[in-house]
Amino acid sequence: MREMSWYHTSTEPNWPARALDPISRLTEVTKERMRAVGSDGKSFERWAEGQLAKALHVGTYEAAIENMLRRMSDQDDAHEQFYLYRVQLHPESIIEPGVHKEPTNFVGDVVLEEVCTPGVNVYRYVNTREDPSSISLAVNVKAIHSVQGIPIPLPVETADPWVSRASARLLHAASLPIPEPKNALERMRRVLPTAVTLEAQKLTKEVALAMPAGLRDRFDVHFDDASLQADPSAFGSKLAGLAELVRNPRAVLRRLDQQP
Repeated sequence: MREMSWYHTSTEPNWPARALDPISRLTEVTKERMRAVGSDGKSFERWAEGQLAKALHVGTYEAAIENMLRRMSDQDDAHEQFYLYRVQLHPESIIEPGVHKEPTNFVGDVVLEEVCTPGVNVYRYVNTREDPSSISLAVNVKAIHSVQGIPIPLPVETADPWVSRASARLLHAASLPIPEPKNALERMRRVLPTAVTLEAQKLTKEVALAMPAGLRDRFDVHFDDASLQADPSAFGSKLAGLAELVRNPRAVLRRLDQQP
């Protein structure tokens, strides 16, 4: 268990630094407002302690990639830059015996003190949402020995044949007028999707259909009509890169191997 590699995806470029210092991104105004809540003036300190008590989640490579795709489709994070992290546990980390049900609350938080015996900093559970039935860990940041990270998806060359064809399709669609509404429901819409937006949706669906069944509904890539002229290949490159995370994990792991 301690010798294995575990994975995590995040929009944080230096994860898990924020877990070590949860107040680093708060402005002084926000801090003062938080201190003003409650009668004892210690609301801010309690919030900071609560943030530090939350466990971090790591799991299989597949679970980490699926977590990213879920966030892209369900949490409006499709436009965000994601990072993949590979984690090694500390040799002296203390693991709770057994494998348990996922202990998260309704917002996905775990406080190890509430589910573990004193002194434990690693809790094993069955992941039911990403890479279902795989083992994931809820860990205290002190249980982490080392972290390697890379931005994902990996870049795909604009000369890649599929990316070139996707770019050509989008540029052609951009020259077409907005399609006429096909039914009463579409006629009721105030804003109809442009031809290029519809083409981007078709490309996304084509890529998604080649993915494992459990991932198809989670493929969602942010498309920006305005950015097409500036970089016609950006959308296709990102789609292809996301697909490669699933189809060619060895290339991703080799890139991680190159990190300090």
